[in-house]
Amino acid sequence: MELRDAILTRRSYTNYLDKKVDLQLIGEILNLAIYAPSAGNMQNWNIVIVDDDDKRKQIAQACLKQMWMYQAPVHIVILNKKPDIQRMFGKKGETYGIQNCAALAQNILLLATDAGLASCWVGSFDKDAINGIVGAPSTQEPEIIITLGYSKDKPVSTRYKLERVCCFNQCGITRKDFGFFPLEKHKIKMEEMLKKESKSLVEKIKSLFKKDNE
Repeated sequence: MELRDAILTRRSYTNYLDKKVDLQLIGEILNLAIYAPSAGNMQNWNIVIVDDDDKRKQIAQACLKQMWMYQAPVHIVILNKKPDIQRMFGKKGETYGIQNCAALAQNILLLATDAGLASCWVGSFDKDAINGIVGAPSTQEPEIIITLGYSKDKPVSTRYKLERVCCFNQCGITRKDFGFFPLEKHKIKMEEMLKKESKSLVEKIKSLFKKDNE
């Protein structure tokens, strides 16, 4: 799958099939995902793969009782090794550590999509409870949990137009010559061309019927 396709087709899935995920596939995904950028190349993440039934149920409970998560056969818990990043950057390390884990998580989501897996980013949970479930020390803080599996359905979601969320040089400043990605421009041109060709074809057919009736 092209990177563009993975970006466009990735969605947040909350309805999973009762189908196991090959751990070899999970390993391949994570082996690439860890090439995510990180401040100072600290790579301050610790990844816990959870496929145990009881632990997944506990994690779902700790995530504000989002029990749909239990359907997913694999949970990826991303822990932030805070002392490592704070030792280098001080207080700013609190922000950098979260950003680094987020970059890793995005890689996992896109690679999972590329591998034909469904996924969902979960960020609301009882951190102390998650630490207890996965046996993480207090120096490591859970930042993100990702569910992985095979989806029962395909959720539909929309995105704002680029011009609604993008400005130039200063907030609120837009440009009339900017707003569409090349792909969308191409799509619009193709649609206009097809409309013209369709209209032309209809006119030709009408002309032929007219000649037959003369």
